[in-house]
Amino acid sequence: MTADFELHTPLPVHPRGKKGGGTPVRTQIVDYLARNGASKVADISSGVGSSRDCVRYHLAALEGASVVRSDISPGTRGGFTPFYALAPEKLRGLNTKDFSSRE
Repeated sequence: MTADFELHTPLPVHPRGKKGGGTPVRTQIVDYLARNGASKVADISSGVGSSRDCVRYHLAALEGASVVRSDISPGTRGGFTPFYALAPEKLRGLNTKDFSSRE
């Protein structure tokens, strides 16, 4: 009997603590918000090419670290669509060259 699946090599792991040490999705989210301003999860998800659940997970971590903030407090969102933006105090520390068009 043969297996109906193929074995793939694991994806590379990005070590934390190095320059740009966040996860690639979080970096993409910060980049997206720096370029586009306040956005809802669906727009961010489309912009970074990740699922909405994945984006929500990383936005929660970024919000907990005070990198992003939303217009609706986490405990009071029921039925409302929050918009996420970079926290103003974090915007001052960003180098705009970091968010120039990457090709």
